[in-house]
Amino acid sequence: MLHRKLMVLLLIESSRGYGRGCLRGVADYCRIYGNWQVIHVERTMNEPLPQGIRDWKLDGIISRSEMSEISQEVDALQLPTVDLRGSYIPRHGVSLDTDPYECARQAVEHFYGLGLRDVAFCGYGSVDFSDARGSAFREIARKKRCRAYYFESPPRQFSGISRELSAEGDDTELIQWLRTLPTPCGVFACNDVRGRQVLRACAEIGIAVPEQLAVVGVDNDSDICDLTIPTMSSIEPDTHRIGFTGATYLAELMNGNHVAEKTYVKPKGVVARASSEMMAIADREIAGILNYIGRHACDGLNVEMLCQNFRLSRSSLERRLKKAIGRNAKAEIDRVRIERAKLLLRETDRKLLAIANHVAYSSASKFAVAFKRITGQTPGEFRNQDKAN
Repeated sequence: MLHRKLMVLLLIESSRGYGRGCLRGVADYCRIYGNWQVIHVERTMNEPLPQGIRDWKLDGIISRSEMSEISQEVDALQLPTVDLRGSYIPRHGVSLDTDPYECARQAVEHFYGLGLRDVAFCGYGSVDFSDARGSAFREIARKKRCRAYYFESPPRQFSGISRELSAEGDDTELIQWLRTLPTPCGVFACNDVRGRQVLRACAEIGIAVPEQLAVVGVDNDSDICDLTIPTMSSIEPDTHRIGFTGATYLAELMNGNHVAEKTYVKPKGVVARASSEMMAIADREIAGILNYIGRHACDGLNVEMLCQNFRLSRSSLERRLKKAIGRNAKAEIDRVRIERAKLLLRETDRKLLAIANHVAYSSASKFAVAFKRITGQTPGEFRNQDKAN
């Protein structure tokens, strides 16, 4: 006798990377166990529930609710519920969230590894996830004996999303705060949207990133991080695990079993991009030269051009670079080119000659020799290994 498949409603947004990752985790659970009929309602986190939802004969709900009014609507359905945002514990269910302490710890450790001892937190005042990450940041910075600075824009709107939108305009208070920070300093933004706002404010007032401020967000949403200038480093939450575990918990709840009310999931780690690719270098001119190499190494830059642009003798340039990073100018240019080549090998099917030309090597053979010398692998070996993983 065939059993009726359970009807599960997914109130999870697909407009952000976090929600999409959770959906993939739920989807994998369904593929493995195959005992649910799923309804996914395309929505934002602060959108009311669909009309007529009480007539849908639902057995359970997995949601990401931001506003208390929506949470109350979900609770009123009196169904087993798992919330994946962590803002509240459903009356008839449980909640999962990315661990705020681990987010803050990974950010501070990242800055500490760059040699930074001045660190700062930028958030939204009275927004739950921001408050939790900011509180953890204070504790961890104190334990690491870092000098810590804080900015949380005062409450203006109710929901986090509306707070984000309000800060997309003129944020005079943020700009004033950024001007007070010592340099170099690491800035931990409560999420990627806040990190984008920090980067835009830095550009507006001429603060160099990452030479003066290194910036790290949370969520690793590629739609945000890859479009900022410079690209933004971010802490990657384990959204797939959150979605998969949330589905597992809902199955337990629908079977009448007990599940812990609140579960925190550790984020995967910092995904480093250009906004924190720096070192705490006392020689600010050399810091500027390293940033210049990072931006122009693949444009055909050579050591002679560096000397001319910065009006330095070759001997002075090499001596100061060696002291700061342990490499000479050519080695740093090659390193940046090979890092860009790795990205092309991973993400594209371009032929070696096309990649060589893109990263300013005149031939595929010269590129292959440099790649093997720096990485210990041929480009082909690197590409095959990456695909295998």
